[in-house]
Amino acid sequence: MALSTNQSISLTGASTINGVQVATFSTVVSKGLSYTSVSTQITDQDLYEKNKAEVRKDRSDFQTAADNLSDSLDSSTGQTA
Repeated sequence: MALSTNQSISLTGASTINGVQVATFSTVVSKGLSYTSVSTQITDQDLYEKNKAEVRKDRSDFQTAADNLSDSLDSSTGQTA
């Protein structure tokens, strides 16, 4: 029997407008995953409706950060967790 391990990293973020949290984002990034799914939770519906473009940009930026993290895990070799 041999031990095998998998490394995963939980990534969270928040979109704020004028210091008020409007949405949160979360994902788990693992080495070898070809796609990272981002979960979005709207925490202030009124502010979201008034600032959709900004929140959606934050969500897109979060997805990019998750993708970059995933790519960095895939490019690291010889590391175990």
